[in-house]
Amino acid sequence: MSDGGERHSYRADPAVPHFDDTAPLIIFDGHCVLCSRGVEWMLARDPDGRSRFAAVQEPIPQALYRHYGLDAERFDTFMVLVDGVPHLRWAGTLAAARTMPAPWRWLGQIGRIVPNVVGDAIYNLVQRNRIRWFGRRDICFRPDARRSDRVSDRVLRP
Repeated sequence: MSDGGERHSYRADPAVPHFDDTAPLIIFDGHCVLCSRGVEWMLARDPDGRSRFAAVQEPIPQALYRHYGLDAERFDTFMVLVDGVPHLRWAGTLAAARTMPAPWRWLGQIGRIVPNVVGDAIYNLVQRNRIRWFGRRDICFRPDARRSDRVSDRVLRP
């Protein structure tokens, strides 16, 4: 795992509802303009991809954050869950890139040369300032109808 814990450990946690975890899951802040635009950007460049997206404001992402001891209200990191392993901060950014087709996937590989301490420092700087720099949505991000099958809590239902 990228930031501690065991693969699929949430499956044994009764507080985490069962969900379909067969595809990568990218959990983002649905109120953050930067985060929402990032999801839109990924969907546009990988329209047939298998990754799914869910806002941290939804029940299953909330349960996953509590399981891993993260504060979903503060949202100090987004999470990318791949093969039952959560990737956070810089490692999450790289994991998200690796879910994309080439050439974007290569960025997730090349980015590994950046030490985590440096990548996390950059991630934390952007994360702390993202609302001030990019803005906040009053209503949680929802995709257009063409992409709704990959975004939202309902995509996680078994």
